[in-house]
Amino acid sequence: MNSNWQRALVAVLLAACVGTGLTALAPQLHETGSIPAPQAAPETELIYSIVNLTEDMTARSACPLDLDAARARVEAGLRAHSLKPVFSPIAEGPGVLTQEVAARRLPAGSNTVCGWSANAYFNGRRGPLRRDQDGHSYSSLEAASRDVAPLLPAQVH
Repeated sequence: MNSNWQRALVAVLLAACVGTGLTALAPQLHETGSIPAPQAAPETELIYSIVNLTEDMTARSACPLDLDAARARVEAGLRAHSLKPVFSPIAEGPGVLTQEVAARRLPAGSNTVCGWSANAYFNGRRGPLRRDQDGHSYSSLEAASRDVAPLLPAQVH
């Protein structure tokens, strides 16, 4: 009976040593092709659009929407959720994240002329309204993009 315990203990220790060794050698085994490399989880694509809802014509003319800068901010926020953002200027409807932005003229003493506000809209649900941080144009878009997690279905994030 004593020898059965000894055999079991030796088997457990041997298995632990082999497992530790394989774990330590895994990167080299992946490089040589001896074992397949682990597959990274695919990013979930999320189609988004940006809609300028600025109604004040003086603010609209003084604060034109820089779509490239706005897209960069939206995509930075979405990547925080491991999403692969796909921009579409015309997409709308279910399954499309709509970033609604509006410009306002800031008082003369401000660091910038324009201030933006943004909120995310997805499948009938709206995120909180975000405003630019002082001197950081389109920071509201990045903040609104980071707010999308509660708006998305559970399997997406």
